[in-house]
Amino acid sequence: CVSVKFSALMPSVHSQPVYVNALQASLPNLSLIDPPYNSGIQNVNKEKPQNGQSLTLAEPVHTSIQESGPVSRKVLDDQYRMQSLPLGICLIIDCIGNDTDVLEETFRDLGYDVRCHRYLNINTMNQTLLEVARLQQHRNCDSFICILVSRGSPQSIFCTDHTFSGFPLEQIKKYFTADCCPELLGKPKLFFIQSYIVPENEQECTSLLEVDGNERLIGNSKSSWKVTIPQVADIFWSHCKVDVSTLQRSQSSSSYYLHCLAELLRNPHKRKLSILDIHTELNRRVYEWNKTTDPSQQYSLLLQHTLRKKLFFPPT
Repeated sequence: CVSVKFSALMPSVHSQPVYVNALQASLPNLSLIDPPYNSGIQNVNKEKPQNGQSLTLAEPVHTSIQESGPVSRKVLDDQYRMQSLPLGICLIIDCIGNDTDVLEETFRDLGYDVRCHRYLNINTMNQTLLEVARLQQHRNCDSFICILVSRGSPQSIFCTDHTFSGFPLEQIKKYFTADCCPELLGKPKLFFIQSYIVPENEQECTSLLEVDGNERLIGNSKSSWKVTIPQVADIFWSHCKVDVSTLQRSQSSSSYYLHCLAELLRNPHKRKLSILDIHTELNRRVYEWNKTTDPSQQYSLLLQHTLRKKLFFPPT
């Protein structure tokens, strides 16, 4: 698989939330052709320039590919299609155990097929990610969501392992890029990560786990249409960090970041906003929280994305 490279901006645990538009300005001026949905709508439209690039949506190539659910609303040129039933798979891996229930309810109400896994070790999580990336169900869905909650370092997660070898966060993205998971080509892939950062002096081992060859086992099908969408396009990566001491103070408390995310998505008025506007409000709430709490309990929030269109959740 092609390596996934995002802009590296890793604020300290006690810093204020950081917002990054990581849409790759270094990409060539490509003609972006989305996988067809057989909706009968021919799109020939120029999107607004992003980072100085003029991105063009060319007319889709007509192929006999299965449609992602019934079409009930017009798909606008500058928006991702979000009409399939279900909207997609929502994979929740909660190695802390305090947030699964509210997240499951929230994303099920949004129309997702929610798959919950608690207290996984690194090997089991790796196998779970691999199995989910192989699912043919992605073909009939319009999006994918992955939520991870775990202790970790700024660059990795530890799951329930006590040796702290660490699973690289970058590897998680690679499982679902278009070359590894072609069924998600051109579809938005949203990641929400809550990391409880363990100080280096408390880690028994800081070497990262090496994952060999799994990517080649995933992408074994070929697309039947001409594709020039960058492999790393359509990714939304929201990563929140807070010191692990927050768990030591209250073992059963939920993540404030995930609590606010669920609250915003359950709000019928906020849910009408695009995902970027929802995250802006989420960022504001985390910032307000940090102003009134002890520095050791402050959250650091990083957003990176390579979205090419606006993303709206459908009304429920």
